[in-house]
Amino acid sequence: MTEKSLLFAQIEDRSEHLSRNHRALAKYVLDNYQSVAFATVKQLAELSCVSEATIVRFAKALGFKGYPELQKEIRRIVRADLKGTERFQLTDAARAPGAGPLAAEIAKELENIASLAATLDTRAFARAVSALCNAREIAIVGSRSTVPLAHHLWFGLNKIDLDATRFTAVTTETYDHLGRMAAKSCVVIIGFPRYLRDLVDLLHFARKRRLRTLTITDSAFSALRGDICLYSPAESATFVAAHCAPLILINGLLQHVSLANKTRSMRALNHFEALADDASYFYKQ
Repeated sequence: MTEKSLLFAQIEDRSEHLSRNHRALAKYVLDNYQSVAFATVKQLAELSCVSEATIVRFAKALGFKGYPELQKEIRRIVRADLKGTERFQLTDAARAPGAGPLAAEIAKELENIASLAATLDTRAFARAVSALCNAREIAIVGSRSTVPLAHHLWFGLNKIDLDATRFTAVTTETYDHLGRMAAKSCVVIIGFPRYLRDLVDLLHFARKRRLRTLTITDSAFSALRGDICLYSPAESATFVAAHCAPLILINGLLQHVSLANKTRSMRALNHFEALADDASYFYKQ
């Protein structure tokens, strides 16, 4: 099931038990979600022939705090559907004339970071820390634009002496490795729109193997949903993906995993520093 159909299935399921006006609004949203993504509550009220108060109550009935949250989710889905050419045209058209060369990029990343701070699920975060700390083995999978994120998480976990392996593409060898992983192992899959089918299929395989799965993605309506889900916004002001907020999330994850066993972490870090000094890893001025 796609992320789009997940949200729409929720709207259809819940609207059956709602009022006539809510059902009419649900039908309008389902039929016109691309225009709803950018309509104000007043505009949507006029287009759907219901009151603004009905729209707010409808959003809350779906589990959102209000219309802005529902609209933000629909807008995210619309953007996730965009092809590279469409994303290029959209981001080019959105640039303010006379703005600095990095104004749009910085503004979007600040927005993503603020959203991460406001929406972080601290219980899921604690479960993720526990899963990594207690895992017999950890496999970290990222592909295409999420390769740097997977590498960063792998690098940090290995540095504190956790048994982690990274995969920067999904191949038959990836399946072989997961097929050999023992119970109490953890598979971390990192993916953002547009979601790669390879990652979705691998996640299903890991769950069939009854391996514990942790996904790092952008929304509860993502196509990637593990046993534990960590969400971070990852909207970009350019046609290429930008993952500043997810990287902050991963850095926080590494910090809390390291603090969960300070003795092991310090032993591993001291071992690394001894090797680095002996082999002169770093240039000294």
